[in-house]
Amino acid sequence: MRLTSLTKTGAVLCMLLVCACAADPALTEERTAPLALGDEGAAEAADLGFTRDGWPERLERDEAALGQARRAEAERVVRELWDLAAARATPGEAWRFEYQSQGGALTLLAFRRLSEGRSHAAPDATWSAFERKLGSGLPTLLGEKPKRVIFTLEREAHDWDVDLEADAGEVLPLARTLPVVLSRAPEPVWSQALHQARTLLRTAPRGPGGAGSLEARAHYEGVALTWLEFAGWTGTRREGAARVDAEEDSVAYVADALLPFSHGLGTRTVALKLEGAHRHGEPRARWRVTEARTLEPPAPPRAVEDFAREYRAMHESILRDWRTEVVGSAKLAGAWSFEQLAHWLVGGLVVKGALRLFGVAAPTVVSVLSKGGKQSVQWFRTVLLRTPAVEREALQRLWTKVEVQGLASLSHAERAELQSLLGKVESRLRAPLREKYVKDKLREWARREYFETHRPGLAMELGPERLSTYQVHHHHPLEYAHLFPERNINAAENLVGMADEVHESVNAIWELVRKSPGGVSARQAEAVVGIINTHYGRWFHAVYDASKSSRALLAAEQLALRDVRRLLGM
Repeated sequence: MRLTSLTKTGAVLCMLLVCACAADPALTEERTAPLALGDEGAAEAADLGFTRDGWPERLERDEAALGQARRAEAERVVRELWDLAAARATPGEAWRFEYQSQGGALTLLAFRRLSEGRSHAAPDATWSAFERKLGSGLPTLLGEKPKRVIFTLEREAHDWDVDLEADAGEVLPLARTLPVVLSRAPEPVWSQALHQARTLLRTAPRGPGGAGSLEARAHYEGVALTWLEFAGWTGTRREGAARVDAEEDSVAYVADALLPFSHGLGTRTVALKLEGAHRHGEPRARWRVTEARTLEPPAPPRAVEDFAREYRAMHESILRDWRTEVVGSAKLAGAWSFEQLAHWLVGGLVVKGALRLFGVAAPTVVSVLSKGGKQSVQWFRTVLLRTPAVEREALQRLWTKVEVQGLASLSHAERAELQSLLGKVESRLRAPLREKYVKDKLREWARREYFETHRPGLAMELGPERLSTYQVHHHHPLEYAHLFPERNINAAENLVGMADEVHESVNAIWELVRKSPGGVSARQAEAVVGIINTHYGRWFHAVYDASKSSRALLAAEQLALRDVRRLLGM
């Protein structure tokens, strides 16, 4: 489909794209006030950190703001096409640009020059004419469904010929899904690109009158171009000849070619090819980027594919906020729940390969998080709950900077601070839980998740009235969580629903354990759990009938107390 006039071909393109596309609290901790399912209080809504399916929910979308962002995305792309190809092209020159389009967001994947021009450009090939050619109708033409979009530009004698193709397809991991209102790169990003471009062009081994092509690799992290490396040279090489610097316009042009790729996500690499030449009598060499393509990163292991996808969504939200609201500084994650914050931090540490930096300071944290996936997130959520607010905020601040600019952006002092924070997390894992707020919140999470997610059938069988007479018990009580630092104390396998009568009887066993003169070890606590399971298991996750079980319950308690006394030598 040839796009020579948007006003004439808009309807046709729209059709094309649509087609393509009581006792001591520590011992009776599980006894909590009944929680009305689905009824969250103010504190719950603020920071409970629970979602029904266990994954962070996407932000609500403001249609008016999104419409403005889609238009801004289209305007930015038109400007990129002009800066990289149209502004310098001569008649006969042709270029191909490939973008990923999703929800109005446009992520540049690759571009290359298809053919060289034959003569100087005609004077009437202006920016205003080019903008009119591709202008305001582009967001409507592209739509919101995921697709690959290819622009082919050919410079004619007095105008531009533009072809637009679109193929339906899934969104690549590096492609954004939310449009951003940002027509030009922030100043820090532009300055870095300019510095890297100037440094690269100085490495080209060319002398007076020389010509050749240079290959390079640009590495990105978030919005940051972390480094640009020389990868090869083809062309004339004169030993001993004085080097010829690049003209400033060429340096700026290379920077312009690097900037559009900063709008991608995650860690990525772009391969570039540059052509340069120096004419005798001219003070400096001229350069153009003739080809650039994003190298697709390896796919994550299938076992953590969903986990990585959800992390990328949160990573994109952070970058979007930074680009649009706090350019030049890092923004905290805001009012995220504990689960969302855990998912973001775990995802970043795992996906970016940063865990190896903290193995000495936090070996348990590294061991658990390196497994990735939902289980690691759920475990780390309880860890964050035990972390003081001031330390959580510092962790968010440092990791936001990593999300936006990469690990390399951290100063020595910031790296030391991050290691210190994770070291404190590590030490806290082996300290008994004492804060009432933390224990209360863990109980709330346990009750809600048990009846809403793990055992909704039991909740329905009990009904609202009897549900208030049931407690959610931790097999390994919160009092002994420090004995099992690698376990998620609120994991489904550690939760059991039981009637009040059963729960009171089980608490009597743990009251006896607490009286052990020398305390208990992890092995002994595990053995106590086994004893309780043996004698009380018939009443776990089940409707309790006192008329049939009261005598059996009393007998179970006596047997369990006997076995525990033998175990602990009491």
